[in-house]
Amino acid sequence: MNKHRKTVIFATVLSGVLLAGLLLVFWLSGSGRPDFPGAKVTPSQAATPTSANLLSSNATPTPGISPTLTAAPTVTGTPMNKWQDPVIHILSVGEGSSALVCCYDTAILIDGGDAPTSAYVVSYLQKLGIKHLSMVIATHYDSDHISGLVGVLSVLSVDAIYGPSGGVSTKTYESFCNMAEVKNIPRHVPVIGEIYRTPNDITVEFLSAENVEVSDSTEDQGRDASLAMVITIRGRKILIMGDAGAAKERRLVRDGRISDVDIFLVNHHGSRYSNTGELLMAARPEFAVISCGANDYGHPAYESIARLTECGAKIFRTDVQGTVVLSFENNEIRPNVPALEDPYADPDEEDVVARTDTPEDVTFILNGNSKVYHLPDCDSVSGEMHRNWFYFYGAAEEAEALGYRPCGRCLRK
Repeated sequence: MNKHRKTVIFATVLSGVLLAGLLLVFWLSGSGRPDFPGAKVTPSQAATPTSANLLSSNATPTPGISPTLTAAPTVTGTPMNKWQDPVIHILSVGEGSSALVCCYDTAILIDGGDAPTSAYVVSYLQKLGIKHLSMVIATHYDSDHISGLVGVLSVLSVDAIYGPSGGVSTKTYESFCNMAEVKNIPRHVPVIGEIYRTPNDITVEFLSAENVEVSDSTEDQGRDASLAMVITIRGRKILIMGDAGAAKERRLVRDGRISDVDIFLVNHHGSRYSNTGELLMAARPEFAVISCGANDYGHPAYESIARLTECGAKIFRTDVQGTVVLSFENNEIRPNVPALEDPYADPDEEDVVARTDTPEDVTFILNGNSKVYHLPDCDSVSGEMHRNWFYFYGAAEEAEALGYRPCGRCLRK
């Protein structure tokens, strides 16, 4: 009996020791760990427990006033989207810019084009099945980069918005700020050199926050404040710099912030005052995509195209080829359209109309000027300027919710 009792006591003590050990291991492995494996946490961020806390703190800035927000070390991921391979879409938004990066259930939108293209951007995202954006990045606050974001923020759920501090107080900027506030979306000013990592190992490194060497022109100040970033997916690098000009490009090269990249979203729609030889020789992109449309500025400039050609880049243009999609397959980048044989050629109206074969899944064609939506085969469409045409993939109710009315001819009720 005594022997049996000793055995029971020994077994009980041993079980308690093992349980305490397991609890200690569990506590040590969980404490102080970033939310996602491999997330970069700098000393300044060590006091903050998790990125979820940072992203949930909403401190929307007053329009025209520089926000005092800190950047989050990681980006949350809500499993509402599903893809197989990484892909970047450079959307055809006319004389504006909008880029979408997708990888598995993570989607990041950089800029959203001008107001007339807002409905197109929203319907394009919905066509892809995107319900949630992990990051929305405003490179700067010019209307041709953020007007379309207002519509996106109103429709999709978003973890957080990233953009430079301040902004010229315009109606567009105020609408952007107000929509972020209404939707309770936190805004963050990136820290130079900070690396943001998503659960799917997409990294976004901000090379600069804003350019201190701004001119007296408020318009130039907005462009010079453009965020510069490198997005890395599976070792492939994408360089995006908004409307950055020559001074900012040269400083980043001088500071060693620019190195070889695979894809370059060409600065300022191909302006002659951007895309310097110094930048392109440092970046040496394999693919260069120019986002532009009909304009009075001479975009894309002959000089910029010549410099892109000299550095050996394969050139694409959204005004000629529509939305450019670059897929990452088996460690190769595959574009949906071939590189331009003659990137200098300006498309005239007939050329653009001829190459615009309406995709089968397009439900309507929007006129961003008249705010009218048409059936794809409507006779009225053929007489419109192409700069006002935008594909729409949603239902009539969705187009009307975005401010469009039906054509009185093809959609007469």
